[in-house]
Amino acid sequence: MKGTLTEYIRLFPEPIAIVNSNGEILAINDGASLFWQQDAQELIGQSLAVLLQQSQDQVQAWLKLCQGNAQMLAAHFPIPQPETNHWVIEGIGINLDGEPAILTRIVPSFCHNQQLLAAQLQQLQAELARQVALVTELQQRQQTLEQERQQLQILAQRDPLTALGNRRFFDKALSRLWQEAQVQGHPLTLALIDIDDFKAYNDCYGHLAGDRVLQQVAHTLKAHVRSNDAIARYGGEEFTLVLACLSAETALQILNRMRNHVRELKILQSKAACHPYITVSGGLCFVPARNRATLTEIFAIADVALYQAKQAGRDRCVLLTWSPNAPSNP
Repeated sequence: MKGTLTEYIRLFPEPIAIVNSNGEILAINDGASLFWQQDAQELIGQSLAVLLQQSQDQVQAWLKLCQGNAQMLAAHFPIPQPETNHWVIEGIGINLDGEPAILTRIVPSFCHNQQLLAAQLQQLQAELARQVALVTELQQRQQTLEQERQQLQILAQRDPLTALGNRRFFDKALSRLWQEAQVQGHPLTLALIDIDDFKAYNDCYGHLAGDRVLQQVAHTLKAHVRSNDAIARYGGEEFTLVLACLSAETALQILNRMRNHVRELKILQSKAACHPYITVSGGLCFVPARNRATLTEIFAIADVALYQAKQAGRDRCVLLTWSPNAPSNP
């Protein structure tokens, strides 16, 4: 607030200064600088008693009187000048950043009246209030822009059809979970899940029906995911899942529950498909704690596991464990 008040006392032609309760000048405008015939920076910190050629006790008593009067002119001092004594200094108490201060102005003695100072102070306060309102509005706009930026960031990582994370989201989540697993020393499981014979379903029922299937399957899969796991639509009819801090047996159980619940949706499949209802197959790569695996190797092993599940008749899950000699893509 001090900086704002300093800016706006410069708008006034009269010599105006702000002093603290000890009479030391905190801020001053160009009019006061011209009046005292000193540079503004040289006047900052100077004692008002010295400038007025009055005793410190007299000025201190006047300042206390000003502090106790926040509405009307408190008192005035004549200002000694080389050729005239027709100037007076007026003061009024204000609050500056929670600290008491005094707003002073220098006027010809014939202009010395309470109404004039009150009107000009009211003008100053109105202008300050307007500026505070502008700053508040700017802060609100900045907050709104930040919220919109965050929302756009979320949308940029979300698949619009299924509301799951997209590939960008999953790549970031996998990298984060992988780093945590390496640092904390816990196992990790990467799963690739694919809707069986999805092309046959689309060919039979159309792409709109296929979109509804993707949404239903995504909803079913997500219902089994914990808050510290990550699931995403990786592309087409393929989904990806990372399960942290679970044994290989538990991870496989979760994938099989997902698979069973998708089948229990009883979405009729095309007659050209292997099964009468929509099913999914899953390939899992279990990575033990304290390993030397790479993400490229993990994906390759999960892809091999998914291929084996498809070759074995679909509607099943296959789990492979990472090892230095794990199988690569067929």
